[in-house]
Amino acid sequence: MALLTRSIRAEPEQPGQKKVSSFRPDIQGLRALAVVAVIADHLFGYPLGGFVGVDVFFVISGFIITGLLLREHDKSGRISFADFYRRRVRRIMPVALVVLTVTTVASWYLFAGGRARSILWDGIASSLFAANWRFAATGTDYMQADGPVSPLQHYWSLSVEEQFYLIWPLILVAVLGFLAGRFSWSATMARRVLGVVLIAVAAASLAFAFGETSNAPTVAYFSTFSRAWELGIGAFVAVLAPQLARIPAVIRPAIQWAGLLGIIASLFVITPATAFPAPGALLPVVATAMVIAGGIGSQRYMLPLTNPVSLYIGDISYSLYLWHFPVIVFGAVIAPSMGPLGYLVALGVILMLSVASYHFVEDPLRHSQWLEPRGRNQRAKVPFQLTVKTQVLGLALLAVAAIGVSGVALIKAAPTDHVYFGAGVAQVTSRAEVPDAPATPEGAIQAKVSAALQASVWPALKPSVDDLGSEGFEKDDSEGCAPATPRGKDCSLALLDPEKLAVVVGDSMGAAWLPTIRAALEPQGWTVKSMTYVGCPFLDAATVAADDSITRACPGHKAIVSSAIKEAKPALVIVSNLYNLKLASGATGDAAVSEWNRAATTARTGWIEGAGKVVTLAPPPTGKDPNACFTRISTPNDCSSRITSTWKSYAEADQRVSKIVGDHYIDNRSWFCSVDQLCPLFIDGTIVRRDATHLTEEYATKLAPLLQAELTSILK
Repeated sequence: MALLTRSIRAEPEQPGQKKVSSFRPDIQGLRALAVVAVIADHLFGYPLGGFVGVDVFFVISGFIITGLLLREHDKSGRISFADFYRRRVRRIMPVALVVLTVTTVASWYLFAGGRARSILWDGIASSLFAANWRFAATGTDYMQADGPVSPLQHYWSLSVEEQFYLIWPLILVAVLGFLAGRFSWSATMARRVLGVVLIAVAAASLAFAFGETSNAPTVAYFSTFSRAWELGIGAFVAVLAPQLARIPAVIRPAIQWAGLLGIIASLFVITPATAFPAPGALLPVVATAMVIAGGIGSQRYMLPLTNPVSLYIGDISYSLYLWHFPVIVFGAVIAPSMGPLGYLVALGVILMLSVASYHFVEDPLRHSQWLEPRGRNQRAKVPFQLTVKTQVLGLALLAVAAIGVSGVALIKAAPTDHVYFGAGVAQVTSRAEVPDAPATPEGAIQAKVSAALQASVWPALKPSVDDLGSEGFEKDDSEGCAPATPRGKDCSLALLDPEKLAVVVGDSMGAAWLPTIRAALEPQGWTVKSMTYVGCPFLDAATVAADDSITRACPGHKAIVSSAIKEAKPALVIVSNLYNLKLASGATGDAAVSEWNRAATTARTGWIEGAGKVVTLAPPPTGKDPNACFTRISTPNDCSSRITSTWKSYAEADQRVSKIVGDHYIDNRSWFCSVDQLCPLFIDGTIVRRDATHLTEEYATKLAPLLQAELTSILK
């Protein structure tokens, strides 16, 4: 399919005008810089702004693709959709599908079924170029927002690009074909109009990005609508290329160097805490556009970008980008404590797989006749064939990479007493003999904690790791109070007997404790009323939830809860919040603990006046997410964790608040961890947490006798 646009009046060629090659070595160097920054960020966690490498790629892509389409139009008077998408498929799909297939298959061998199924769906979304919307959705789903990272999460950027290129060629055709033909525009006028359209599109996208970054930052990060302006900036530079080529040669290097310094600065100035993509992406995007614009013309050589090493890394940058994240995610599973040797191995595997896939798959197919219609002149194409030298090189690299990964996995899985999950074996090793349980519930749970920490094989677990993803909260336990929330619950307490009424308030932690509280109190004739709201802690402070609608509804919910408690005067109020929440003030570390301390003090005094007894139930110490740490080659010890200093800081603040306001604080760390502060993933065959923080319903119910003993003592 092609649209003819020969009605545009061609600009006469200037006498003596030189044809300039479209190859840009400086852009290859930019690709190298971008991919190295991304890999360094993901592998080493430094520089903190390494993720802006993706924004550099967006600008490059907008410039390159728009330039190709404009040159096609200038040469033939038309833009062929069929040719364009054939080129995109040959360029993007082969290596992308190889990495998707390898990653998905490897996930089924490495991870438990629940996580493997999730990665399979990630792969399907990625193959359909919809990964960004899937990750935006899971990132705003409260129970999945802090889950294990997908080895395919980096495919979101490919999805953004391809969605952009579903629309952008249509706009080009509309301007250069339909409008230019209708109004008999010259080529120069058509470009001017196209530039105006681009400015309008980019401005609208940037404005949307500002709003979305403020209201729903996770969605903004992945959204095509809040990223389109970045590709649009690159496209705008391509449209302005004839004018930019007239910039004096003496000035162009200065523009490029300033842009390069801007990109490097953005790697260190921007952090994960920066509002992104707006305004955070402005610096790397504008800086990249400067490098590209300064290189338009005859002088295109900047040693940091155009040296042979940068050029080769730029050549294989696409393969590097696709392979690096699965290797890092799998490497963290195979060798959780990755030291210097682990980093070198990971880099080596990434490099070998990328070199092999570039020479074996990406480059040959990109220059092949694949998808070309029969009979078309293929003089510019080469058959899909490899030299003997390339075949040997590719096979050697793939073999070394496979042997390296297999060797590490075999070393990791060496213990002969290891039993894979799902084998139906419920046992611990002979070293983990369970001592006689003391008579007290506290002593009994400590004996079971000790036994779990000594286990070297996985017992039959309840719930199974595969079932953790299906665990969630009941609507009445997770939704806020009406009318503060659209689908809110009735938070009225007027018809309930206050003498035997226990009201539970807090965020998702309060909701997670409800099975324990109900099992402890309801058999004794108590009514347990849930007034919890996930993502909305019972604190006099503005907090930020993964879902922006929760953030907006939270203040109204807390006001309704406070009013209901003051009016009903229940005999018992139980408060439980997560620690280390994201505060709207942006405070972190000690400042966040201090703000949390003040906010908790206010909430537990002025907000619940008239309650008989107030009990603060601490959240369990943060542990490892079973969905992430449990694999088919892991052992129970791999999933044990220590009580963090952050948790202890908040627990101490919580206790101080209880002393100030005169309520009762239940320190429950012994229900989860040993005396030396080591916490197992499972206790008595039951998985403790469904993620890093929230209790499973099964383990929460098992804790009822412990909570009952504490509450009986308090309520005397």
